[in-house]
Amino acid sequence: MTSSELNDRLAFLRRSAIEKSTVREYAVGAKDYMNFCTRHNLPIDPTPDTFSRYIAYTSKFIASGPKYLTGARHFLHDLFPDFDKARADPLVSATIRGSRKVRADPVRRKAPLWVAHLQEFVNIAARTTSFDDVLFAAMLSCCFYALHRSGELVIRNERDLFDWRKVIKRSTLKFHHGMVQYFLPYHKGDPFYHGTDILIASQEVADPVQLLRAYTLLRDARHGARAALFIREDGSLPTRSWFESKLFKVVSREYGGHSPRAGGCTFYASLGIPAHILQAMGRWSSTTFEIYIRENPTVRIQQELAVIRQRSKSASTS
Repeated sequence: MTSSELNDRLAFLRRSAIEKSTVREYAVGAKDYMNFCTRHNLPIDPTPDTFSRYIAYTSKFIASGPKYLTGARHFLHDLFPDFDKARADPLVSATIRGSRKVRADPVRRKAPLWVAHLQEFVNIAARTTSFDDVLFAAMLSCCFYALHRSGELVIRNERDLFDWRKVIKRSTLKFHHGMVQYFLPYHKGDPFYHGTDILIASQEVADPVQLLRAYTLLRDARHGARAALFIREDGSLPTRSWFESKLFKVVSREYGGHSPRAGGCTFYASLGIPAHILQAMGRWSSTTFEIYIRENPTVRIQQELAVIRQRSKSASTS
């Protein structure tokens, strides 16, 4: 390779290290930090004093000042190698801690969906027989029972953030032994696109196996050999805004795109599924999945009772 080609390849790989959406979020943080320095006649050089002043200023309006510094780091670290040292300074840490205590912003999470909600959407699809209603009911059931992030089944609204590698393909869908399986090519815990086989069992309410069968019959008749599994009637791929518009026709804004995942996790936990299995099912790389288990400690008690019952059963048969 020539020197120019090698440099181009290097630049391409560095750009590919993080997702396009993450770069866009980082750019917002970097722009905010640099605007602050400009408005207050401060140099953009990363010093503990400048960072502390930035946190003090942003804390009057938003709670995401520390996250914005992460964005600033992405763009400024190469120019200022001491960025991390200044960010880790005790003065900056104390300012961030103080801003969080003063703001005391409550944690607001969307409510979990319940199986009754799933059944309501299935009833709508059965009543209207609309292609898109059948599609949405199938997608919602998959989100709930396979603990999907909604973003794993839909594409972003912004066209420039579209990535074909993240789209679930029709060719990976299989039905066997009362279950349905498809290949998820990417999720947050899989940054290198190794992919994960998703296997969902039949359920009593809003059965994902039956819903996917019904949907694929409509899909294959209309769209034939199109590669994507989930396609709307007009041939477009489901977007986040489309998914939410369908959801909010029935439920309030108390719910959101993460509600099916939270609801599915709570549902399985209430059945006594052990935490480590929930973590694997939801493809969580850490214990952050525990925030999705609502109604604590009631759900936790159900889990522990299930473990005790299983141990008693094993002891009696041995």
